[in-house]
Amino acid sequence: MAQNASAFEQYLKGQEITLEKNTHEDNTLYVIRENIEEVGPVSLMALFNDSDRYVTLICYKYFAFPSEKKPAMLEMINTLNAEYTMVKYVEAGNALSIQVVVPFHDNFSSEVIVDMIALIFRAMKEEHPRILKALQ
Repeated sequence: MAQNASAFEQYLKGQEITLEKNTHEDNTLYVIRENIEEVGPVSLMALFNDSDRYVTLICYKYFAFPSEKKPAMLEMINTLNAEYTMVKYVEAGNALSIQVVVPFHDNFSSEVIVDMIALIFRAMKEEHPRILKALQ
């Protein structure tokens, strides 16, 4: 397990937070499950790469939409990505994903990861009505 993943795990223990954890040969993954009232249940993955250079936070395919609405969704994604500097919205298989990649260079901070997780959940919650409106 990479140094950043270990530090994050110690932070979670100190906060008495238990998350699902999966370790693979070159990364460690933590899963945060949340029920966002406006969106529904989502799973956010915090992927720690063993290089310790970055952490990827992603809610993969959290919102599915009909294929005929793809042009409207792509337009909305472009709008959202222009407005948000840290959060990136992407489309894959007629579903919306949201992610943040947090770079580190010997300056890892668990608090920054927690802040970015909160940012993703806040963006999902705040932008959901706008996304729905764009798909009408």
